[in-house]
Amino acid sequence: MDSPIIKTPRQLLFTQARQIGYVAVMSLAVILLWKLADINKNAVSVGEYGPIETAQTAVLLLATLSLGIQACGNRIYRPLLLLLGSLTLAAAIREQDAFFEHALPGISWYFCWVFPIAAIINIIRLRRNSLPSFIAFLRSNSFNMMITAAIIIIPIAQLLGHRSFLEDLINNPAVNTGHLRRIIEEPIELLGYLQILLATLEFHIEQWLDRH
Repeated sequence: MDSPIIKTPRQLLFTQARQIGYVAVMSLAVILLWKLADINKNAVSVGEYGPIETAQTAVLLLATLSLGIQACGNRIYRPLLLLLGSLTLAAAIREQDAFFEHALPGISWYFCWVFPIAAIINIIRLRRNSLPSFIAFLRSNSFNMMITAAIIIIPIAQLLGHRSFLEDLINNPAVNTGHLRRIIEEPIELLGYLQILLATLEFHIEQWLDRH
């Protein structure tokens, strides 16, 4: 159940090649964001229902699908994968907060917490069998990638895009800090979500390597 251990130069080379591939994908995403900004020439890209928010939701749903498929075929890691999938699904719903505030007044997007709570209850129920898989996951490359994604999404995107921070930093009432906040926060969040999607693929590769 342990995560794959690098034993040969070939395995090491394969790991490094994957990491270079992930960097290439992230770099391509940045280039596409530049191109999107060049096409629109304004802040519409980061607005509600804009292309970046739509891409965020799509990436999170792909990550949820990836984790769900793996959970169906991996009984040992199933509780962990369901928990991770519930978190990505909840994040996708949260990104569509404007839609759910209109579609479900009074409840809004808050119903998304049902999924992580159910996954946590399932883990508690199966805690004896789940613990070894959690320990193995903490040793994996995919876990390290998800931690990096958390750093991108929370301290970088959320804190750098915090409105009061920007207001204090700029100290200019003429500047629309609301637009500036979204310009900073939304693209960085998208990169963090993309990192999570890549981490789910890395987990699948690690499990495949562990079986061969």
